[in-house]
Amino acid sequence: MIARSNPTLDDAQSALTGRDLDRLGWLVTLLPAAWIASRRRRRLLFLALSAPGFVAFFGTTYHRNFFVMAAGLALFLAASVFRLRTEPLFVRAEAADLLPCPLPRPNTRKEKPHA
Repeated sequence: MIARSNPTLDDAQSALTGRDLDRLGWLVTLLPAAWIASRRRRRLLFLALSAPGFVAFFGTTYHRNFFVMAAGLALFLAASVFRLRTEPLFVRAEAADLLPCPLPRPNTRKEKPHA
């Protein structure tokens, strides 16, 4: 029987360290806020990151190039490692009420053309 990790964390596990806060700050500045706002959107981000590697790896039967297959596998594994390393951090940040980050307001002022 495979044990699945529980996304609900108790208070001891949800505490973020200084290193976690630094990594979270770096990820928030690197990734668009709309893509990390919810768990579902982070799954879609994972699919978007892993799709090129997946296509390259499973498309090699058509063009039979080992290096394309290896690069596709590397891309797919990199996306998987990214997801495995960042998702627990995002879950702990949500438990600490640090996410979702407030989205920037759209500019409602009219643009004035320069004369």
